[in-house]
Amino acid sequence: MQPTTLIQLISEQTIQNLLPILRLKPQKLVHLVTPRTAARSAVLKAAAKAAGIDPESESIQLSDMPGIPECFNVVTEALSKSKEGMQTVVNFTGGTKLMSIGAFAAAQTKKVPSLYVDTQDACFVDGATSPEMSTLLSGDWSFTPIRNQLRVDVLGIANGVSRITSGESWQVMLPLAEHLFNHISDEEATHAAVHGPTGLFPKGLEPRTPKDWLPILDKPIRLPAPVAMLAVEADLVRPGPSDSEVLLPNSTRAELDHLVNHQVPDFAARYFKAVAPIQQAAAFLTGAWWEVIVSDAAQKSSLFRDLRWSAQVGERNGPDTEEDILGVDGVELLYINCKRGGAKARLLPLLEEVRARAATMGGSFNRRFLAVLQPPHGKVAANLQQQAAKLGIRLITGDNVYQSGIFSR
Repeated sequence: MQPTTLIQLISEQTIQNLLPILRLKPQKLVHLVTPRTAARSAVLKAAAKAAGIDPESESIQLSDMPGIPECFNVVTEALSKSKEGMQTVVNFTGGTKLMSIGAFAAAQTKKVPSLYVDTQDACFVDGATSPEMSTLLSGDWSFTPIRNQLRVDVLGIANGVSRITSGESWQVMLPLAEHLFNHISDEEATHAAVHGPTGLFPKGLEPRTPKDWLPILDKPIRLPAPVAMLAVEADLVRPGPSDSEVLLPNSTRAELDHLVNHQVPDFAARYFKAVAPIQQAAAFLTGAWWEVIVSDAAQKSSLFRDLRWSAQVGERNGPDTEEDILGVDGVELLYINCKRGGAKARLLPLLEEVRARAATMGGSFNRRFLAVLQPPHGKVAANLQQQAAKLGIRLITGDNVYQSGIFSR
């Protein structure tokens, strides 16, 4: 491909700038930014690097509210500085309408290739300012050639999220999750064994110190025999004294014992890391298995790519947040939050959190779902559905998760 310089108008939303970078793989980026959008140039370059593209970059500062003449002049000047043998392309999608008109007019005057990014119809549109644009795209105006580069982490980085891990494999946990999903009495008995009044952690109350966690590791949990067997086979727990009893994982026993008997400067970090596998096993048995069912249903829908279960999402020098299910739908980020539900579940306040988290990682280009195994009934259900529709959140339940079209638009 001919060496290319890509001139772009940078907006708060970055997807229309990211897609041409992935498609054209430019050697140089020239970003026209306002004070409000200046930081977006850096995250776009970081997203491109995550996708294997690392161009030279230049940001040109515009005024707070650039008009047609300012943008026309700046783009014209940038075009005049293009190196010999370097093909320059103008993407006039971003910025304000006045900026877009100015950039398009400059491309038309200089007769250089230009394009518009049509995210709704998933294609690039020729600006018709030069016949070279079709050659650069090899006549394929669709987003298909960049499909595999549009990953969860690339979309997240383009929206300012520093780190998204690949997540965990849910397939090994699927037999246990399917059993709990298909045998409600076993699921309820399992939940009670851990969080019930006489369970290991009554009402979800867990130990607070390493000393209190240590005896928990040797306390058997009585489960329905099939659940116990499948949980051991999945390496979620250890075999217990009988076929119906299991023990929580003890891989961090030595660390917990060390924290009990020694003073360490980084106590909090080591403590949370030591109890994490124990908490994760208990959480899976008491509802996190539902996330695996939803992941499996999403995969079987064949609508999504790069599905990630239990991915860690974090900011630079900040804490990580574990997200239930992430994926990609076309050019949009898929965000699914899963809850077991039940009579005492507080789901209404959760909807705004779902909307906000999806927007944080995907900007305006996201699809968001709330999956509730045991949804509410009556007036509470009506309120939940009404508020979810207002926030653009689709609801999934245990009754419809595998229904055809549940993930469709």
